[in-house]
Amino acid sequence: MIKLIYFDFDFWRVDILRLSLAHSNIPYEFERIPRKNWSKDKKKFPFGQLPSMIVDNKQFAQTHSLAKFCAIRSSLYDNDEFKILIIDQVLDWANEITNHIAPSIRAAMREKNFEKFKRLRKEFVKNDLILWFTYLENLLKNSSSKKQFFTDKFSIADITAWRVIYWFCSGKLELINDSFLNELPILKKYYHHINNYTPLSELREFKSIVS
Repeated sequence: MIKLIYFDFDFWRVDILRLSLAHSNIPYEFERIPRKNWSKDKKKFPFGQLPSMIVDNKQFAQTHSLAKFCAIRSSLYDNDEFKILIIDQVLDWANEITNHIAPSIRAAMREKNFEKFKRLRKEFVKNDLILWFTYLENLLKNSSSKKQFFTDKFSIADITAWRVIYWFCSGKLELINDSFLNELPILKKYYHHINNYTPLSELREFKSIVS
């Protein structure tokens, strides 16, 4: 049995693991740790980070590594070395754009410095938002013939891209309006395609994320 552990809120780092496993009907347990308990629980986990995964009583961490493991188990990875590179680039892109917006999130949530938050978030919107989603759109254009899936076969790359785009379009990120996707028509069409891709959208995990 696979056990996934994350905080008591939805986030792409763990959601892509849950969606991958659920897509292929692989059973798993999911434990949520209250954020308020993290300071005392942190030392229990590899690298002092979440998500974490326990398989056969062995504990593992790091989002990219866990995503790769779950994708292989779920037949959502690939054997072709060039398609593997495409998938891994999407996973790394998700981490990169998260790192770019993270300072503004920390300013609001940890520091409670809302003037700093507004300044950093506006800088992100100005300098990084369109730039980093353009990188993703370009990868899609260059890697996919039909622009429906990154490797022309549904994979962890599509789960990851969809989940991060949804995060930015959900209205949960203050000062970010989903109208930015209008500047990226290929990516916008792709996002709506994945949003309505039944093998994903019918999953209980998917419905929970978007509810």
